[in-house]
Amino acid sequence: MPEVEQKSRKKTAQATRRRLLDAADQLSRTVGPARLSLEAVATEAGVSKGGLLYHFPSKHHLLRALVDDHVQGMRDEMQRLAPGCFDADRGPEQALVGARAYLQMMQDLLRRTEGYASGVFAALAEDPHFITPLLEFRADVRALFQRCPAPDLAAVVHLACEGLVHRRLTAPEDWDETEAEARFATLRGMLA
Repeated sequence: MPEVEQKSRKKTAQATRRRLLDAADQLSRTVGPARLSLEAVATEAGVSKGGLLYHFPSKHHLLRALVDDHVQGMRDEMQRLAPGCFDADRGPEQALVGARAYLQMMQDLLRRTEGYASGVFAALAEDPHFITPLLEFRADVRALFQRCPAPDLAAVVHLACEGLVHRRLTAPEDWDETEAEARFATLRGMLA
């Protein structure tokens, strides 16, 4: 098979996989993971069920990929905002840049996504092992904040950010965007 044709097929496969993950995220938010069907995901993505099964042989694989994709997206965004921020050998100033990037990323996520990533969090309810990549990411973020110049203050900032995320997820009806903007500004100021 010519190299150009292989690249084209790979791009098509990646685009199909992306559509399937986006459809699964959207549907798991609206119907919940327990009632999520592979047929509904395939239909929502405009893909045959066989096409879906090529990428994800079961609902379990699809939901696991949804969680992995979300966590990888957060890691990628952190690297975009603060390259090398998770490198343990970087100094406190680079950790501070990473901590600020984390606050910005979380603020952006909370601002633009209704209920944050509720599709992903709904998927976590399906299998307790799905949470492993998220816990690993959180441990990396915690270590990042601990490497900041004032680690105790940075830990308080991190915990306050986690509290804002928790509030958004558990009490979306109480979420006030203006108040959240002010809280994130305060947290960024504490890291100055």
